[in-house]
Amino acid sequence: MLSFRQFIEVSELKKLIIMRGFPGSGKSSLAQRLGQGGAVFSTDDLFMSPEGKYDFNPALLGQNHGLNIKRAREAMLNGVTPVVIDNTNVRADDIRPYAALAKEFGYTMEFKEPETPWKFDAKELAKRNTHRVPQENIEKMLQQWEPNLNPDSFS
Repeated sequence: MLSFRQFIEVSELKKLIIMRGFPGSGKSSLAQRLGQGGAVFSTDDLFMSPEGKYDFNPALLGQNHGLNIKRAREAMLNGVTPVVIDNTNVRADDIRPYAALAKEFGYTMEFKEPETPWKFDAKELAKRNTHRVPQENIEKMLQQWEPNLNPDSFS
């Protein structure tokens, strides 16, 4: 049985939540709910114009992923919890920099996916996503999906 002090320590763990899912799957809606009281970071946010228009530029993708990692690092440095990474995180390589931050700053890591029935249906995802990612791009992402990733995959 946990003592009161141990209970407080366990309940106050710093948490990093890694979202996994495709555009249109409901991932960002879930991320916003999970991130209440903490911070949600999405590389997509860095493609927003000052007027609030999404303007994706593939030439800036690597740079913006780096900036997103930097924003997450800053939040963790300041002890923000939870920190939610709202990217597709299709492959282990997408997650690895965030896992390293979790280890560096003593965060526990959780993976979350939307449970929508269409989460692997490219046609439906293309209809539902807000950034107009075409079906053929989603199909390519689906082919790269690495299933069964979990925090232990990054220990």
